[in-house]
Amino acid sequence: MKILNNALCMLVIFSLQCVTSIAQKNPVSVDNDTMKITFLGTGAPRPSTERYGPSILVEAGNHKLLVDAGPGMRERLFEAGGFDVISGVDHVLITHLHFDHTVSVSSVWLSGWLFGRRVPLKIQGPTGIKDMMENIKKAYQWDVDYRVMVGVPKAGTELEIDEVSDGVIFEEDGLKITSFEVEHMPINVQSGALLGLRGETLGFRIDYKGHSVVFSGDTRSTPASELNTQGKGVDLLIHEVQVPSPGATEEANLANVSLSVHSTPAQAAQVFETAKPKMAVYSHIIPPGTTSDDLIKGTRPIYKGPLTVAHDFMEITLKGNEIIVGERQKQGGGKFEESNVLAK
Repeated sequence: MKILNNALCMLVIFSLQCVTSIAQKNPVSVDNDTMKITFLGTGAPRPSTERYGPSILVEAGNHKLLVDAGPGMRERLFEAGGFDVISGVDHVLITHLHFDHTVSVSSVWLSGWLFGRRVPLKIQGPTGIKDMMENIKKAYQWDVDYRVMVGVPKAGTELEIDEVSDGVIFEEDGLKITSFEVEHMPINVQSGALLGLRGETLGFRIDYKGHSVVFSGDTRSTPASELNTQGKGVDLLIHEVQVPSPGATEEANLANVSLSVHSTPAQAAQVFETAKPKMAVYSHIIPPGTTSDDLIKGTRPIYKGPLTVAHDFMEITLKGNEIIVGERQKQGGGKFEESNVLAK
């Protein structure tokens, strides 16, 4: 570990090595201000065994919530905390309806219920999330009916779905969640005009007992971006990023179409420089094989502050005046029969 940027008047402990004792040293409970951010997946739509789809676990007091539910999320949750964590998540924030952010939302719902959640699953997201979840509920009604019929308690199958836009969308037990619109809707590349697709795309800010984290969602970066204000001085500003694909193949050209709705390192750096978070973090990395050196090289000419590139299973702990970057301690398999989750 090392201390970054003393001028910030804040201790930032940073490690890219495996730190297996962080969870034990910094427990999350209602009695302290500790907040944990675990990167379950830091990739994007393109399949990768190194970077699963975008999904981030946030733990604050009694609250365990997910920001997005990308491919591989359930298995990462199991590694992060076994059946306790799978059944403990009862709140999901969806930034937008692209499949790489939503494909595992049915698994959050059904796996959490089957393995112990006995309260409704709360899902908040943009316009369209109600239709999506109602259709998912219909698609799996046979599965739910079957399991209830053979003895699984019905409690926990309920969904509380909330379509949100700008403003505070949740406030309880010291935890406040604010949503805001980000610029990820399709545009005319020449004029910059919106193409008129229904709905919107969101970012989120989470505040807990003096700590603050902003999640950009998918977005291009412009001077008008709400990230410039929502991210002002936060502990963590977690931002997506895309590096152009090289070459002129049809595949490279298709991959680069999305540059109009994502942010290059230089563009994200402008947001970091304007907002000046205590630490800037890259996640949702396109393409998934992009290296930390690639991203840092493209960022540093503009933004010189604390910066880290997230990888799957990186854990960032906010505790007092510290930002501690390490690795989530992986659970070893675990047996449901010995989990004790149903006794809670």
